[in-house]
Amino acid sequence: MKKLNKRQWAFIGLALLVFASTKLILIKWYLDHRDESASPTVPAILVCSPAKAACALPDGGTVAFATAPARDTPFVVTVSGTGKEAPAASFAMRDMDMGFNRYRFVRQGADWSARVTLPACVSGGRDWIMTLTIDGRDVQVPLTVR
Repeated sequence: MKKLNKRQWAFIGLALLVFASTKLILIKWYLDHRDESASPTVPAILVCSPAKAACALPDGGTVAFATAPARDTPFVVTVSGTGKEAPAASFAMRDMDMGFNRYRFVRQGADWSARVTLPACVSGGRDWIMTLTIDGRDVQVPLTVR
């Protein structure tokens, strides 16, 4: 292997400086021009039980269950008074990935409803979090199943 002379080392050093300064300029440009509204938002968390009574949503409207949610039995979730687009719901357990389980709501008169079956959980956990997406905004609804 041939040794590099001073001229070649100077060229390598200059190339590294040009690369580093270009990278810094691009990072600064990105940070100055990024869209702040595109940053992820923290979902609102409802503190109520839609299985017992309808819960008020932050942007108006309500969410309620026709029957109490159960592990192996389908139940109906109804969203009223919100949304130009169809809402969606997904279910997860705290610190446990339950796979893809997104439910689209269908219009029923003035309301939206979805028939939901919770994913199977081998741990037998009863505490779930429903993430309700309405017009691009997320609301988390903690719930306990029987």
